[in-house]
Amino acid sequence: MISLARHILMPTDFSDCSKNALNHAALLANKLDARITLLHVIDPPFNFPTNVDGVIDYLKENAEQHLESLIGSIDEKYPNRTFKIKHQIRIGKPISQILEAISDLNIDLVVLGSAMDAPTRKVLFGSVSTDVILRSPKPVLAVPEGVKEVSFDKILFTTNFRHKDLRNLENLAEFAGLFHSEIHVLHVSDKDDLETDIKFRGMKELVKEKKVYKKIDFSLKVHDDAFIGISEYVNEQSISTMVMNRYKKSVIGLLLDKNYAKKMSIYSKVPLLVLIGE
Repeated sequence: MISLARHILMPTDFSDCSKNALNHAALLANKLDARITLLHVIDPPFNFPTNVDGVIDYLKENAEQHLESLIGSIDEKYPNRTFKIKHQIRIGKPISQILEAISDLNIDLVVLGSAMDAPTRKVLFGSVSTDVILRSPKPVLAVPEGVKEVSFDKILFTTNFRHKDLRNLENLAEFAGLFHSEIHVLHVSDKDDLETDIKFRGMKELVKEKKVYKKIDFSLKVHDDAFIGISEYVNEQSISTMVMNRYKKSVIGLLLDKNYAKKMSIYSKVPLLVLIGE
């Protein structure tokens, strides 16, 4: 349950987008009374076979300095912070080391940055961030480089009426309550038919019956491209955070594809929180 997250993993490559994501991780840690582990992964430089150990030692020393500097920046922003920040350096392939760290350190939430494509100013998910989002056993918050201020005022929860969507919505409601947020539940369908209407009305009534959350709104949007439909809704409602559910077979893989990422300008405007559906 994201509202009970007590250990946040923050992978960093010391880029501007990862530094920006750290600000979001710090706010969440402060609100959730969680601790943060900063993780930097050194990918062994095999093109230096005669002095690999020396090169890795240099990279580790350089990384230590960067990590201490990041912690110093959080100390300046939160001079009276009660949450703890530690750092860790691992050697290996970034995605495998991040996934191992999630398991080894009993991580509850991963926060990472998503970079901008300079010419188009659209977010492009790199292979590491995409793999983390698709393979992490814990929720992942991807923060666009351009989003400087943290806000969970209006949270969009997208649903395809899958079997764990309601459970995730209930968990999200606990989190939203900490920030007094509004929750917007949205389903985008390519056609307006009776089956979709029944599912939508059924979920709406079930949520009301279970009294999941007070400040919650439901919308059914018809659009032949679900991604564009979501993007339009985000812009129309001034959504501050977008939430999606990840299943083994779901649209989120397509959503992270570069062609769709370029199409969906919302990626440069709002963080994406991915919850686990399985």
